[in-house]
Amino acid sequence: MSENNFNTPNQEENAEITKPQNTSWLLELGVQSWQAELVLSGLVITILFQLPDMFIHWVEPSIIQSGEIEATFLKFASMLFLMGIYSVVILFGIHLLLRGIWIALLGLHSVYPQGIDVTSKNGMGPKYWEKSKEEYPNLMQYNAELDANCSTIFSLATMIIIMVSSLSICILVFYQCIRYLVSVFPVIADNIIPIGIGVYLLFMILATLMQYLGKKYPDNPKIAKMVMQYGIAMSALFSLYVFRKPIGYITAISMSNNKSKYGWIIYGIVCVVMGFFGGKQIGKIDTFNYFETEKYFTFNNRPHQILDLNYENLMGKEALIYTPFIPSDVVTDEFLKVFIPTIAREKEHINLKSKRDIYSISELFKLKNAQLEAIEIDNLQAYKQFNRIFLNGVEYPNLDFQYHWHPQADDKGLLVYIPTDSCKIGKNILEIRKNYFSKDSVQKIVKIPFFFEKEK
Repeated sequence: MSENNFNTPNQEENAEITKPQNTSWLLELGVQSWQAELVLSGLVITILFQLPDMFIHWVEPSIIQSGEIEATFLKFASMLFLMGIYSVVILFGIHLLLRGIWIALLGLHSVYPQGIDVTSKNGMGPKYWEKSKEEYPNLMQYNAELDANCSTIFSLATMIIIMVSSLSICILVFYQCIRYLVSVFPVIADNIIPIGIGVYLLFMILATLMQYLGKKYPDNPKIAKMVMQYGIAMSALFSLYVFRKPIGYITAISMSNNKSKYGWIIYGIVCVVMGFFGGKQIGKIDTFNYFETEKYFTFNNRPHQILDLNYENLMGKEALIYTPFIPSDVVTDEFLKVFIPTIAREKEHINLKSKRDIYSISELFKLKNAQLEAIEIDNLQAYKQFNRIFLNGVEYPNLDFQYHWHPQADDKGLLVYIPTDSCKIGKNILEIRKNYFSKDSVQKIVKIPFFFEKEK
């Protein structure tokens, strides 16, 4: 038997394996996809209405335990993510509404397949119904257009979910890069915002340039290759890579088949409006506001106001702790108990000792509890020097600081007891001056008013 004859059966077998299968079932499934779309839209809207609050509750502890630079990036990434959520809610809401109309018209057609009865004498008579027939001639054709629009909106909403999630992650990755560069070149820390704006503008200019070159020189092979590589890179970047193909299909098909001059403009306006709502919701959250670089130094320096976050009896049972507080706004005890949480951005300005600063790598494995306790005790003195305590303008330099784990605090804090023998009946001011200053030399000061009365 010849070599060619020997290989022929395998070739035929491979041809059978690679032969495209009948896809009519898939087309039929596509026609019936409205059922899955309707169910998913309802579920997604239900879930997404709860997601903003869940997301904020999840990200708040990260904001509290973030540095100055990190907080800016977290806030921006959070605002972008919320913008995506609201955009998707709107799109899925529109999709659900249009699908409901589509189903209603589909049912109406099954009852009256002939459409408008031009011979009817109801209403304004046959002449009017003839004109109406010209205006609304074919219900099924209109329903087919409605069906196509619903499927397009559903695809766009899915694309936004993936792209916004990817972009939020990209922002956090960009932050990590900036954080590393700041550790090498500290001067970058003073120019974070201009750098971020510059990177954004560079990205927008590059995207516009690629579109211009692709349209201006469609037959240039080098430019075509460059534009294609750019498109592939951006598709991978904004799709977490694993979703590159579905995102590629959705964007390529949607944009290449878009016949409306205003479709993408309307889509952009929706995103801007949703971005406004995302930013507005972020603006309502105290932790996002208070941890802005400048506001952090002044938000709790309001002795004329009773803030819930300063009193354990007024704050909620699940409230996050990020500023000093006392048990109550009315004090009757001989000692005033003050809890001072340890916040990441403040730790950066405290001369705290670390076991890695004292011991070598080989010694770290041999450390005993007593040695670790000694480091913690030394750090108490550093915390004490950082937090100077005043009561009605008089400093208390010799107070005893203790570590304490409060159940609502993200990290262990400090507990200090201040004698109230010098308190006056009525309003008093507890003041904690921290050895922490802004770029404009504004000191971080916490002022907590309370009312003192002697026990009867």
